[in-house]
Amino acid sequence: MDKNIAAILISSLLERIERDQTIGAVSSLEREALQMALAALKREVNSPASEAIKQAGPVSTTQREAGAAVSDATSLPPSTESIDADTKDASTLSAPALPRVALALESIERDEVTDPKVLLCLDFGTAMSKAFATVFPDKYLDLELGTESGRQGYTLPSSIFIAEDGKAYFGFEAIELSQDLVDSGRERLDSIKSWLSLRREGNLDGEACVLKPAMNPTPYRLTEGDLIRIYLAYLTDIAESSLAHQGVDQPRYAKRRFARPCWPDPVQTEWADGLMRRMLAEAQILADTFTGRWQGGIPVGELKSALEQIKALNKRPEYLIDDGVPEPVAVAAGALAESEHARDAFMVVDVGAGTTDFGLFITTRRPGEDEFRVFQVPASIQGLMQAGDKVDGLLRGFIARRESIDPSDNSGRMILADLNRRIRGLKETLFKTGKLEYVLADGTAGEVTLDEFLADERVKRFTQAVEAGFKKSLEAVDESWLRWLATDGIRLKVVLTGGSSPLPMMQALGKGLIDVQGHRILREAVDPRPDWMADMPIELKAVYPQLAVAIGGTAETMPETLTAPPVFLGGARHHGYVASNLQITGG
Repeated sequence: MDKNIAAILISSLLERIERDQTIGAVSSLEREALQMALAALKREVNSPASEAIKQAGPVSTTQREAGAAVSDATSLPPSTESIDADTKDASTLSAPALPRVALALESIERDEVTDPKVLLCLDFGTAMSKAFATVFPDKYLDLELGTESGRQGYTLPSSIFIAEDGKAYFGFEAIELSQDLVDSGRERLDSIKSWLSLRREGNLDGEACVLKPAMNPTPYRLTEGDLIRIYLAYLTDIAESSLAHQGVDQPRYAKRRFARPCWPDPVQTEWADGLMRRMLAEAQILADTFTGRWQGGIPVGELKSALEQIKALNKRPEYLIDDGVPEPVAVAAGALAESEHARDAFMVVDVGAGTTDFGLFITTRRPGEDEFRVFQVPASIQGLMQAGDKVDGLLRGFIARRESIDPSDNSGRMILADLNRRIRGLKETLFKTGKLEYVLADGTAGEVTLDEFLADERVKRFTQAVEAGFKKSLEAVDESWLRWLATDGIRLKVVLTGGSSPLPMMQALGKGLIDVQGHRILREAVDPRPDWMADMPIELKAVYPQLAVAIGGTAETMPETLTAPPVFLGGARHHGYVASNLQITGG
């Protein structure tokens, strides 16, 4: 048997054992033996890292003291947080010596943000990440993360690629360097955010979450938790550097919110929110340590060394991290369309790569007053774990079936791996032009039209699932709201945002009647852009759907998320806030 295949099979077995303790009768010694065998196989199939040790630049007295305390050796033991008790000895044996890296610890030498008027929002996306900032009361700062990273645009690919040279590459570089590895069997780390979205609990640094050799060819043990921290550090540093170019003083220590999906249940919300807060605080230290070094790649050994030191610290800059904001709530706070009535209803639909999030909001205006009051119907805040990535998979499968690609042989796997790396770009071409002409890795040429793709039964089922998600959001609210929404003259205004919102099945959510528990509700799509965007660059206006969450996340006041479903005209169970500091008129 091929040694690489054997390593993958043992990894799979260990993951099943950890996930389901009822599998057989596996003792701790037997598990340790399996882990040592896996480590030995990995040493044989992986190339050893040969990068020279690099220092992160001048360090402060505090840095030198921390470095002496935490990393006064060329070899660092694995963090007790990241290794289960049964795996510690085996992992230590398999790990090579870590290089010395001096942490930049300025962020924990202080206890408060530099300017309370500055608020940054980081939107860690499944496919692309975004950021925006506000200087209160009325200064809006568009952050061109793509341009800041050396390319162009406002968005940053949420991708990491670990190359054979032992370095990790980020964003656009990760995508570019992985394009030519058609037959290598290597994998780029995409959709990193899904490691949070697809779980309700667990340890992302546990043995079940160790990256497989196809993702990490180095001998250093990296987990899904490590990769999330590393990417968040990259996103943090790029956003802070862009903020500095906007003239903000000491932008590295600005308060920041983070946008998050509507997790399906309170258990996942508590787990994922807690992890994000902790990882973002740790990411700031990592960002300070490697600032300016992302382009051209960073040796994995250095990243791992810094991570293990950060995990061992007893203090983190948690003062920087504000609340996590559900994505549809962020959109509603930043850009509700102009209300023409004393009371209006808005369904916000944020369509990303991995999730589609829904939320119902009500705006009211008292006679003779200009101020609106905004009510969130909390039970309506729902999440569908399908979005743009699902369409990627559907298109990939459609092409594979059309060309009779066999995934069981080496040629088929090579073709599918190449197709997987290019599928997002192919999807954009199909939906923008109505036709896709493609050439596969083996030279096979073909084409597909948008009409025939949308007519595919699998695509139809996805379209039905999206409509069902919209309906589920409404079904969750008290029936008194449904009766009002079905009243003659009332229209449910649909605000579509997110990078995948232009997809036809998403645009259909803003049209026509929908029947919810016998109540026929008329939908109308609206332009959600706030008034102040009239003075912003045309490039920013064009990508507003992608940035709407980050823009809304910097509003001074956010709608309050409640747990009890309010009843229409129920008086005591209605809650809201005065939106005097929000831009809620549409352009």
